[in-house]
Amino acid sequence: MNVDLIATPMAQQWRTRSHAQFEHIRRRLRWQMLLAYVTPLLILAAFFHYQYTDTIKQGIDNHLKSIAENQRNTVDLFLKERVSNLRNVAGEGSCDIPPSAGQMDRILSALRSESPTFVDVGLFSPDGTLAAYSGPHPQLEGKSYRDEAWWRKIHDEESDTLLSDVYLGFRGKPHFIIALRRSVGGGAWILRASVDPEKFGEFVGSHHLTAEAETLIVNPRGERQTIAQGQASDERVAVPPRSGEAVVDDMDGDGRRYLAAFSWLTETDWCIVVRVPAGIAYAPLLRARIILASLMLLTIAALVLVVMRSTTRIVARLEESDIAKANLRGQLFNAAKLASVGEMAAGVAHEINNPLAIIYEEAGIMRDMMDPEIGGKVDLEDFRERLGAIGEAAMRGRTITRKLMAFARQHDPVLEPTDILAVIDKIVAIKDVEFRVNDIEVLKDYAENLPRVMINANQMEQVLLNLLNNARDAMAGTRGRVRIATRLVDGEVHIDIEDTGCGMTADQIEKAFFPFFTTKDVGKGTGLGLSISYGIIKSFEGRIEVQSAVGAGTTLTIVLPVDAGRKAARESEGGRETNA
Repeated sequence: MNVDLIATPMAQQWRTRSHAQFEHIRRRLRWQMLLAYVTPLLILAAFFHYQYTDTIKQGIDNHLKSIAENQRNTVDLFLKERVSNLRNVAGEGSCDIPPSAGQMDRILSALRSESPTFVDVGLFSPDGTLAAYSGPHPQLEGKSYRDEAWWRKIHDEESDTLLSDVYLGFRGKPHFIIALRRSVGGGAWILRASVDPEKFGEFVGSHHLTAEAETLIVNPRGERQTIAQGQASDERVAVPPRSGEAVVDDMDGDGRRYLAAFSWLTETDWCIVVRVPAGIAYAPLLRARIILASLMLLTIAALVLVVMRSTTRIVARLEESDIAKANLRGQLFNAAKLASVGEMAAGVAHEINNPLAIIYEEAGIMRDMMDPEIGGKVDLEDFRERLGAIGEAAMRGRTITRKLMAFARQHDPVLEPTDILAVIDKIVAIKDVEFRVNDIEVLKDYAENLPRVMINANQMEQVLLNLLNNARDAMAGTRGRVRIATRLVDGEVHIDIEDTGCGMTADQIEKAFFPFFTTKDVGKGTGLGLSISYGIIKSFEGRIEVQSAVGAGTTLTIVLPVDAGRKAARESEGGRETNA
């Protein structure tokens, strides 16, 4: 059980320490309140941001998918129409084999009337020779195409039509072809029409459904099949595996980052790519993030302002309340001292009355011995003994009055760095003979490398002497043991004084440090020793703790904070420098 009584330090020091403690409380309260308010807000903001981001991203992806699928349907329809155009002109009676004069020009004119993307038209004999031609490259007529990839492919496939990839061919210009195979006279004749990839690219790109979107067509190797702004591009696009649904993914191209949708055509092995710069595609998401972040910052700023003002107001009220309570405690302490003076009347009167009675009695006897009428005879030896008794009684009265004066006066001790073990050994040496005579064993259990503490050595000796005297009295008439131990715990030096005496009850422990309270018989104690000792230790910014049980002995622990002692030393040095 610990006993901690309120001492009366200097007002300025108390206010400084109290204000520093409340500043620490204010800071901790602010952080705890901010953590309690802001953490749930951040969690909710993160959750809603994730949900909102996911919703917006799904909306962007779905929009881009719909664009890609619409473009795919448009291009599929375009290619299907071009194949149908070629079939119509190659129908019965439209194209003679071999064609008559001017017939190829009429076929090309009919194709261009359907779509301006057609460049030329040619008819190939079974041996791969361009037998008839109409278009801007008449030099191609008569050339053999037997070794061309598209020629071999249309002969190897079951389908009678072919859509090729973009290539240069003999003309040296990018183009792709739509070819139709017909069997005439036991041989396979090929009617081929070339399509301008630039005009085809303009057609594909003219169906944008969103700003800044770019549509291009690539083959499975990622090679572009459309030409933009009159120039072919060497850019290769990584395409996903062929699937029936559009796929959205991020991609890099032309040194930029894009969000792209991929959709495979059904008419040929090409893939529609609709891509939008990532910054534009995610612009709604970025705006939402900026708005959310702004709202969060404003909310947190408002919370910080409210917490700062609230904690300042709350802690200020607590500090004012603590100051009021401290003042009240001081007043109660002073009242207790006045009450103690009243309560001590009987005890002190008895204590002082005993030596006064002895003095009076001895003085009366000595007077009678010197009165010739009584006829007493003066015995110098007896006279000397009675003077000694008078002197002892006077010294006892002086001791009582000095203890009372020490209790009444409050002095600020001069603190110095002191080796506490040296102080303990000095007092133990003083009490050694007395303890041996009373059959009391003293055990020492000192910790190594104890730091010096800031104390007043003389006052500390008084404290130790009081506690050892109490231990001796508690073991009076029995063989006992006193154990003195020192230890360092969390920056505090602990001094344990343990005895094997009679111990104290819980009620006695509560009153142990009250002035004039004693468990000793009348005439054997004034009840001021522990009270004065406690005041001395409090002046060192320490405390005294008590553990006791009836019949099991008592342990009194003196606790001296090392850090507080160092702080006191700095303040003492600063005061001496100021005085100097």
